[in-house]
Amino acid sequence: MKKALLIVNPNSGKKEGRALSNHVASHLAESFESVDVRVSSCATDVESWAREAREREYDAVFVMGGDGTVGLSLRGLFEGVLEGERMPAFGLIPGGTGNGLARTLGIVPDALRAVESYDFSRTVPFDIGTVNGRPFAYTVTGGTLPEGIREVSPELKSRYGFLAYVASTILRMGNDEHHALRIVVDGKEWEEDFSSFSAFSANALVNEFALHQTSVSDGEIHLIALRNASLPSLLSILPDIVTRAIDGDDQVLFVHGKTIEVSCVDGDLRCGVDGDDGPCLPVKLGVRPGALRMFALKGDL
Repeated sequence: MKKALLIVNPNSGKKEGRALSNHVASHLAESFESVDVRVSSCATDVESWAREAREREYDAVFVMGGDGTVGLSLRGLFEGVLEGERMPAFGLIPGGTGNGLARTLGIVPDALRAVESYDFSRTVPFDIGTVNGRPFAYTVTGGTLPEGIREVSPELKSRYGFLAYVASTILRMGNDEHHALRIVVDGKEWEEDFSSFSAFSANALVNEFALHQTSVSDGEIHLIALRNASLPSLLSILPDIVTRAIDGDDQVLFVHGKTIEVSCVDGDLRCGVDGDDGPCLPVKLGVRPGALRMFALKGDL
Protein backbone atom coordinates (compact mmCIF):
# COMPACT_ATOMS: atom_id res chain seq x y z
CA MET A 1 0.00 0.00 0.00
CA LYS A 2 1.09 3.55 -0.61
CA LYS A 3 -0.52 6.29 1.51
CA ALA A 4 -1.49 6.03 5.18
CA LEU A 5 -2.89 8.68 7.50
CA LEU A 6 -2.29 8.44 11.26
CA ILE A 7 -4.67 10.58 13.36
CA VAL A 8 -3.48 11.03 16.95
CA ASN A 9 -5.46 12.27 19.93
CA PRO A 10 -2.72 13.61 22.27
CA ASN A 11 -5.13 13.88 25.23
CA SER A 12 -6.51 10.34 25.26
CA GLY A 13 -5.68 7.91 28.04
CA LYS A 14 -2.71 9.14 30.03
CA LYS A 15 -1.82 11.79 27.43
CA GLU A 16 0.94 9.72 25.88
CA GLY A 17 -0.40 9.91 22.34
CA ARG A 18 1.98 12.56 21.06
CA ALA A 19 5.05 10.84 22.52
CA LEU A 20 4.13 7.44 21.08
CA SER A 21 3.01 8.64 17.66
CA ASN A 22 6.56 8.79 16.22
CA HIS A 23 7.20 5.16 17.18
CA VAL A 24 3.87 4.07 15.70
CA ALA A 25 4.54 6.06 12.50
CA SER A 26 7.99 4.46 12.16
CA HIS A 27 6.47 1.00 12.24
CA LEU A 28 3.81 1.96 9.69
CA ALA A 29 6.51 3.35 7.41
CA GLU A 30 7.83 -0.20 7.02
CA SER A 31 4.61 -1.15 5.17
CA PHE A 32 3.49 2.13 3.58
CA GLU A 33 5.34 4.39 1.17
CA SER A 34 4.19 7.51 3.01
CA VAL A 35 2.71 8.07 6.49
CA ASP A 36 1.01 11.39 7.18
CA VAL A 37 0.87 12.05 10.95
CA ARG A 38 -1.76 14.51 12.24
CA VAL A 39 -2.05 15.40 15.94
CA SER A 40 -5.53 16.72 16.73
CA SER A 41 -6.35 19.75 18.81
CA CYS A 42 -10.16 19.36 18.72
CA ALA A 43 -12.93 16.99 17.65
CA THR A 44 -13.36 18.83 14.36
CA ASP A 45 -9.80 17.91 13.40
CA VAL A 46 -10.50 14.19 13.71
CA GLU A 47 -13.69 14.30 11.66
CA SER A 48 -12.31 16.51 8.90
CA TRP A 49 -9.04 14.56 8.54
CA ALA A 50 -10.88 11.23 8.33
CA ARG A 51 -13.17 12.66 5.65
CA GLU A 52 -10.09 13.98 3.82
CA ALA A 53 -8.54 10.50 3.91
CA ARG A 54 -11.54 9.14 2.02
CA GLU A 55 -11.79 12.03 -0.42
CA ARG A 56 -8.07 12.01 -1.23
CA GLU A 57 -8.11 8.21 -1.57
CA TYR A 58 -5.65 7.28 1.13
CA ASP A 59 -5.07 3.55 1.23
CA ALA A 60 -5.36 3.41 5.02
CA VAL A 61 -6.34 5.54 7.99
CA PHE A 62 -5.17 4.73 11.51
CA VAL A 63 -6.68 6.32 14.60
CA MET A 64 -4.73 6.48 17.84
CA GLY A 65 -7.12 7.19 20.70
CA GLY A 66 -10.09 5.86 22.63
CA ASP A 67 -13.65 5.01 21.63
CA GLY A 68 -14.64 8.67 21.41
CA THR A 69 -11.83 9.48 18.97
CA VAL A 70 -12.63 6.42 16.86
CA GLY A 71 -16.29 7.44 16.76
CA LEU A 72 -15.35 10.91 15.50
CA SER A 73 -13.18 9.41 12.77
CA LEU A 74 -16.03 7.15 11.63
CA ARG A 75 -18.35 10.14 11.37
CA GLY A 76 -15.80 11.85 9.15
CA LEU A 77 -15.23 8.79 7.01
CA PHE A 78 -18.93 8.29 6.31
CA GLU A 79 -20.08 11.90 6.14
CA GLY A 80 -21.29 12.48 2.59
CA VAL A 81 -20.02 9.11 1.37
CA LEU A 82 -21.50 7.96 -1.93
CA GLU A 83 -22.65 4.41 -2.61
CA GLY A 84 -19.74 2.41 -3.97
CA GLU A 85 -17.20 5.10 -3.09
CA ARG A 86 -13.73 3.78 -2.27
CA MET A 87 -12.99 3.70 1.47
CA PRO A 88 -9.56 3.48 3.10
CA ALA A 89 -8.79 0.42 5.21
CA PHE A 90 -9.04 1.18 8.92
CA GLY A 91 -6.71 0.45 11.83
CA LEU A 92 -7.25 1.19 15.52
CA ILE A 93 -4.33 2.00 17.83
CA PRO A 94 -5.65 1.94 21.44
CA GLY A 95 -4.92 5.15 23.32
CA GLY A 96 -7.99 5.73 25.45
CA THR A 97 -9.03 4.74 28.95
CA GLY A 98 -11.68 2.10 28.42
CA ASN A 99 -10.72 1.06 24.86
CA GLY A 100 -13.93 -0.95 24.58
CA LEU A 101 -13.80 -1.36 20.82
CA ALA A 102 -10.16 -2.45 20.94
CA ARG A 103 -11.07 -5.14 23.49
CA THR A 104 -13.90 -6.32 21.26
CA LEU A 105 -11.51 -6.61 18.32
CA GLY A 106 -8.88 -8.43 20.38
CA ILE A 107 -6.33 -5.62 20.03
CA VAL A 108 -3.83 -5.39 22.88
CA PRO A 109 -4.14 -2.19 24.97
CA ASP A 110 -0.64 -1.03 24.13
CA ALA A 111 -0.04 1.26 21.16
CA LEU A 112 3.30 -0.18 20.05
CA ARG A 113 2.28 -3.81 20.44
CA ALA A 114 -1.04 -3.08 18.76
CA VAL A 115 0.48 -1.65 15.57
CA GLU A 116 2.86 -4.60 15.41
CA SER A 117 -0.05 -7.04 15.65
CA TYR A 118 -1.63 -6.03 12.33
CA ASP A 119 -1.34 -7.92 9.06
CA PHE A 120 -1.44 -5.09 6.52
CA SER A 121 -1.96 -7.51 3.64
CA ARG A 122 -5.44 -8.56 4.81
CA THR A 123 -8.67 -6.86 5.86
CA VAL A 124 -11.90 -8.09 7.42
CA PRO A 125 -15.45 -6.65 7.19
CA PHE A 126 -16.74 -4.52 10.04
CA ASP A 127 -20.34 -3.43 10.63
CA ILE A 128 -20.91 0.25 11.33
CA GLY A 129 -23.57 0.99 13.94
CA THR A 130 -25.55 4.20 13.54
CA VAL A 131 -27.56 6.40 15.88
CA ASN A 132 -30.01 8.68 14.07
CA GLY A 133 -28.04 7.95 10.90
CA ARG A 134 -24.64 8.93 12.33
CA PRO A 135 -21.94 6.29 12.91
CA PHE A 136 -20.73 5.33 16.37
CA ALA A 137 -17.73 3.22 17.28
CA TYR A 138 -18.76 1.20 20.32
CA THR A 139 -21.89 1.96 22.36
CA VAL A 140 -24.97 4.10 22.71
CA THR A 141 -26.03 4.18 26.36
CA GLY A 142 -28.61 5.68 28.67
CA GLY A 143 -29.72 5.56 32.29
CA THR A 144 -28.17 5.40 35.72
CA LEU A 145 -24.86 3.57 35.20
CA PRO A 146 -23.92 5.11 31.82
CA GLU A 147 -24.60 8.60 33.21
CA GLY A 148 -22.02 7.91 35.92
CA ILE A 149 -19.43 6.94 33.32
CA ARG A 150 -20.03 10.11 31.29
CA GLU A 151 -19.56 12.22 34.41
CA VAL A 152 -15.93 11.10 34.80
CA SER A 153 -13.78 14.17 34.10
CA PRO A 154 -10.87 14.14 31.62
CA GLU A 155 -8.53 14.85 34.55
CA LEU A 156 -9.68 11.75 36.45
CA LYS A 157 -9.48 9.64 33.28
CA SER A 158 -5.91 10.77 32.73
CA ARG A 159 -4.86 10.26 36.36
CA TYR A 160 -6.61 6.98 37.19
CA GLY A 161 -7.40 5.43 33.81
CA PHE A 162 -10.06 2.72 33.72
CA LEU A 163 -10.31 2.74 37.54
CA ALA A 164 -12.06 6.11 37.29
CA TYR A 165 -14.90 4.44 35.37
CA VAL A 166 -15.10 1.57 37.85
CA ALA A 167 -15.26 3.93 40.84
CA SER A 168 -17.96 6.04 39.21
CA THR A 169 -20.07 2.98 38.46
CA ILE A 170 -19.75 1.61 42.01
CA LEU A 171 -20.74 4.97 43.52
CA ARG A 172 -23.97 4.95 41.51
CA MET A 173 -25.01 1.43 42.54
CA GLY A 174 -28.12 1.49 44.68
CA ASN A 175 -29.60 4.38 42.72
CA ASP A 176 -33.25 3.44 42.22
CA GLU A 177 -33.88 5.87 39.36
CA HIS A 178 -35.83 4.32 36.51
CA HIS A 179 -37.13 5.48 33.15
CA ALA A 180 -40.20 4.28 31.29
CA LEU A 181 -38.76 3.28 27.93
CA ARG A 182 -40.36 2.11 24.73
CA ILE A 183 -38.01 -0.22 22.83
CA VAL A 184 -38.99 -1.34 19.33
CA VAL A 185 -36.87 -4.00 17.61
CA ASP A 186 -37.76 -4.71 13.97
CA GLY A 187 -41.40 -3.92 14.78
CA LYS A 188 -41.62 -5.86 18.09
CA GLU A 189 -42.26 -3.56 21.06
CA TRP A 190 -41.47 -3.51 24.79
CA GLU A 191 -42.62 -0.73 27.12
CA GLU A 192 -41.59 -0.89 30.77
CA ASP A 193 -39.32 0.65 33.41
CA PHE A 194 -35.58 0.27 32.96
CA SER A 195 -32.61 1.56 34.90
CA SER A 196 -29.96 1.52 32.15
CA PHE A 197 -29.41 0.36 28.60
CA SER A 198 -26.50 -0.11 26.25
CA ALA A 199 -26.70 -0.67 22.49
CA PHE A 200 -23.81 -1.86 20.36
CA SER A 201 -22.94 -3.63 17.11
CA ALA A 202 -20.57 -6.06 18.89
CA ASN A 203 -19.29 -6.30 22.44
CA ALA A 204 -16.63 -8.71 23.72
CA LEU A 205 -17.68 -8.20 27.34
CA VAL A 206 -21.27 -9.24 26.60
CA ASN A 207 -19.96 -12.32 24.80
CA GLU A 208 -18.40 -13.45 28.08
CA PHE A 209 -21.74 -13.78 29.87
CA ALA A 210 -24.41 -14.32 27.22
CA LEU A 211 -25.30 -17.34 25.10
CA HIS A 212 -26.11 -15.08 22.15
CA GLN A 213 -22.71 -14.12 20.72
CA THR A 214 -22.28 -10.75 19.03
CA SER A 215 -19.97 -10.33 16.05
CA VAL A 216 -18.37 -7.37 14.29
CA SER A 217 -20.00 -8.52 11.04
CA ASP A 218 -23.34 -10.11 11.98
CA GLY A 219 -25.40 -7.28 10.49
CA GLU A 220 -27.29 -6.62 13.73
CA ILE A 221 -27.63 -4.00 16.44
CA HIS A 222 -27.80 -5.43 19.96
CA LEU A 223 -29.29 -3.86 23.07
CA ILE A 224 -29.06 -4.91 26.69
CA ALA A 225 -31.29 -3.17 29.26
CA LEU A 226 -31.24 -3.55 33.04
CA ARG A 227 -34.56 -3.45 34.81
CA ASN A 228 -32.83 -2.62 38.10
CA ALA A 229 -29.29 -1.33 38.74
CA SER A 230 -29.39 -1.54 42.54
CA LEU A 231 -26.57 -3.46 44.19
CA PRO A 232 -28.80 -6.37 45.35
CA SER A 233 -30.23 -6.71 41.84
CA LEU A 234 -26.80 -6.67 40.22
CA LEU A 235 -25.58 -9.30 42.68
CA SER A 236 -28.56 -11.50 41.82
CA ILE A 237 -27.41 -11.54 38.19
CA LEU A 238 -23.97 -12.94 39.09
CA PRO A 239 -24.93 -16.65 38.81
CA ASP A 240 -26.19 -16.07 35.27
CA ILE A 241 -23.02 -14.16 34.41
CA VAL A 242 -20.94 -17.12 35.56
CA THR A 243 -23.00 -19.58 33.50
CA ARG A 244 -23.17 -17.25 30.45
CA ALA A 245 -26.96 -17.11 30.66
CA ILE A 246 -27.61 -13.45 31.39
CA ASP A 247 -29.79 -13.18 28.28
CA GLY A 248 -32.28 -15.44 30.08
CA ASP A 249 -32.30 -13.44 33.34
CA ASP A 250 -35.59 -11.70 34.18
CA GLN A 251 -33.64 -8.61 35.32
CA VAL A 252 -32.26 -8.18 31.80
CA LEU A 253 -33.72 -7.52 28.37
CA PHE A 254 -31.30 -8.59 25.63
CA VAL A 255 -32.54 -7.99 22.06
CA HIS A 256 -31.10 -7.95 18.53
CA GLY A 257 -32.25 -6.67 15.18
CA LYS A 258 -31.64 -4.62 12.05
CA THR A 259 -33.15 -1.51 13.63
CA ILE A 260 -33.86 -0.58 17.24
CA GLU A 261 -35.83 2.48 18.33
CA VAL A 262 -35.64 3.72 21.93
CA SER A 263 -37.86 6.46 23.36
CA CYS A 264 -38.52 7.72 26.89
CA VAL A 265 -42.24 8.05 27.65
CA ASP A 266 -41.98 9.69 31.08
CA GLY A 267 -39.58 12.58 30.51
CA ASP A 268 -36.28 13.54 28.94
CA LEU A 269 -33.24 11.27 28.78
CA ARG A 270 -29.96 12.02 27.06
CA CYS A 271 -27.90 9.21 25.54
CA GLY A 272 -24.19 8.74 25.70
CA VAL A 273 -22.36 7.89 22.48
CA ASP A 274 -18.90 6.31 22.82
CA GLY A 275 -18.62 7.72 26.35
CA ASP A 276 -19.56 11.31 25.47
CA ASP A 277 -22.87 13.16 25.48
CA GLY A 278 -25.15 12.16 22.62
CA PRO A 279 -28.69 13.01 21.48
CA CYS A 280 -31.80 12.96 23.65
CA LEU A 281 -34.31 10.17 23.19
CA PRO A 282 -35.97 9.13 20.95
CA VAL A 283 -33.17 7.60 18.91
CA LYS A 284 -33.14 5.17 16.02
CA LEU A 285 -30.29 2.67 15.90
CA GLY A 286 -29.26 0.92 12.73
CA VAL A 287 -26.35 -0.86 11.12
CA ARG A 288 -24.40 -0.67 7.86
CA PRO A 289 -23.29 -4.29 7.36
CA GLY A 290 -19.65 -4.66 6.35
CA ALA A 291 -19.39 -0.96 5.50
CA LEU A 292 -15.77 -0.72 6.67
CA ARG A 293 -12.73 -2.90 6.04
CA MET A 294 -10.46 -3.25 9.05
CA PHE A 295 -6.93 -4.58 8.99
CA ALA A 296 -6.77 -8.17 10.18
CA LEU A 297 -4.64 -9.25 13.11
CA LYS A 298 -1.75 -11.61 12.53
CA GLY A 299 -2.83 -15.20 13.05
CA ASP A 300 -6.53 -14.50 12.50
CA LEU A 301 -8.14 -16.65 9.82
